[in-house]
Amino acid sequence: MNRLAQFSDGPSLSARLKFLTVLWGSSALFSVVFTLILSWRLEGAGTAINHAGSLRMQTYRLTHLVHEKESAEHVLQQVQAFEHTLIKVSKNDVIKPLLPSRSGNAINSPLIQTSLMDDWRHKIRPSLETNQLPDNKDLYRFAGNLDSFVQALENANEENTQWLRRFQMALILMIFVAAGFMISLHYAWIIRPLEALSAGVRAIGRGEFGTEINTDYIREFAQVNKGFNQMSTSLKTLYTDLEGQVARQTEDLERQNRDLALLYQTTRDLHQIHQPKTAATEFLGRTLPAVAAIAGSVHLFDAEHKRSDLVASLGLPEDSQAEPYTDLDSGFSDSIENLPLHYLNNEYKDRLIAIEHPRFEQMAVFPITYKGEELGLFTLYFSDGHTLSQNDQELLQTLSSQLGVSIANSRFAQERRLLAVLQERNLIAQGLHDSIAQTLTFLNLQVQMLESAYNAEQKEQVDENIRFIKDGVQECYDDVRELLLNFRTKLSNKDFPEAVSTLLARFRQQTQIEVNTTWIEEGGWLNHDEQLQIIFILQESLSNIRKHAQANKVDVSLINRQDFTLKISDDGIGFDTDTIDSLSGEHVGLGIMQERARRIDAVLDVISQPNKGTTVTLVLPQHKRTAS
Repeated sequence: MNRLAQFSDGPSLSARLKFLTVLWGSSALFSVVFTLILSWRLEGAGTAINHAGSLRMQTYRLTHLVHEKESAEHVLQQVQAFEHTLIKVSKNDVIKPLLPSRSGNAINSPLIQTSLMDDWRHKIRPSLETNQLPDNKDLYRFAGNLDSFVQALENANEENTQWLRRFQMALILMIFVAAGFMISLHYAWIIRPLEALSAGVRAIGRGEFGTEINTDYIREFAQVNKGFNQMSTSLKTLYTDLEGQVARQTEDLERQNRDLALLYQTTRDLHQIHQPKTAATEFLGRTLPAVAAIAGSVHLFDAEHKRSDLVASLGLPEDSQAEPYTDLDSGFSDSIENLPLHYLNNEYKDRLIAIEHPRFEQMAVFPITYKGEELGLFTLYFSDGHTLSQNDQELLQTLSSQLGVSIANSRFAQERRLLAVLQERNLIAQGLHDSIAQTLTFLNLQVQMLESAYNAEQKEQVDENIRFIKDGVQECYDDVRELLLNFRTKLSNKDFPEAVSTLLARFRQQTQIEVNTTWIEEGGWLNHDEQLQIIFILQESLSNIRKHAQANKVDVSLINRQDFTLKISDDGIGFDTDTIDSLSGEHVGLGIMQERARRIDAVLDVISQPNKGTTVTLVLPQHKRTAS
């Protein structure tokens, strides 16, 4: 491999390119600056050579002027002009080559300049200033020095020209060498790694997975090629094990689908079952086959009686089901220490019932909880060293939580039913006190008065007491019959209007009182509890009218819009609402109606004045209504 392509641990590609760019730029700048200086030097050398050549002509002119006896003033002007040119040429450094000459016959330029100036100042100029010709010997030597000076200028100019050509040739050579060097570096650093990478890509395209390319390049391409090799190896592994991976993924997907189906079906069934025993049995029936367990049980804790009840089991020996519960204080069987326990939180260990049976080699226990409250334990038994995967454990924990929700909901429903029964019993007690108990008290009083009148042989009083007793018995019978009818009331959305009509028709038949009904149905349906409580309030109002109002006409309006409004008005004798507490019968009846109104979050209002009738209004606001 080309050594230029190595150094994968050396400087990065960007650093190398920057260094080469700076090096090339510096070299080019140095060459250009040097050639520019040489060109300036050559330009000054041409001018100096011309001036030096003119000195010889001026020497001849001065000699001629002196020989022809020209005026001293004219000669002096020419002398000054000659000296000015000589000084200007002597001070010019172009006589020196920019670089040392490599020839052995180089003229000693400083010596020539010194000799020339000495001859002029001490030999030539003094004679010319006196308008006399210099000595021929001095004049010849001065002319020879001028020729040598001009020759030195020409030699320096030629030497500088040679150096200019050399640097220009060197610059051209450097361009070609640098271009070739950069091409080699680009090939080694960039093109060759790209070709290797391209060859690897083509090999992958042909299906040659696992192809590896050389990574002995500079840092960037070494990293890229290593990544390519890793990808190629991964593709080879993936392609080689593709069928196995597809099978594993398919198996995982099928398992997830089974788990989701089991979770959905179990949750659906548990929320449709309202008995803990039935829910636990159904739960075991679905769970055991899913995890290959041979038996299972569900124990529920009874904190009030400090015991654990076996509510459901599947696959357990008959003798293990003989004891339906265990006292939590007395502890469980010590044989649990001899049974391998898996997936068991130690806090539940003391609450387990261990089953000693040859088939049960292992057991797994999961708590049944609801909102942090421990409701019981769910236990699975295995016989063949079966182990539960992490997914199975998570699934069983989720299922046991759903069982806890179902059991908690069942208990809540039972408590709600018990509460409803207690509330209804309270209302029944109030109704009995309002109707039957007071009537029986009245009958007891009439019997005592009848006994006194009979002993006193007061026939008219006896007849009156007997009539009162008959009326009281009939009223008591009517009250009992009305209460029985109320208890049997069952409604649906379609039965509600019919129930109201039946109630009003029965009231009309019993009392012969005119009843006017107004019904406006523009809103939504009432739920079952709202309908039932409205019927009871209407029954109680009509019962109070029958017993106390002495009315000739009753108006009943039911307006179902956004709010539901029930209004019952009569033209009876009325009463003073300020003294309602002294009216025991009406007080109890109104209390019952108020209690029923509160159950559905409705507002009950009673308006009455003596001899001006009574109006009972029930309003169920829209935001309190619960549609069914």
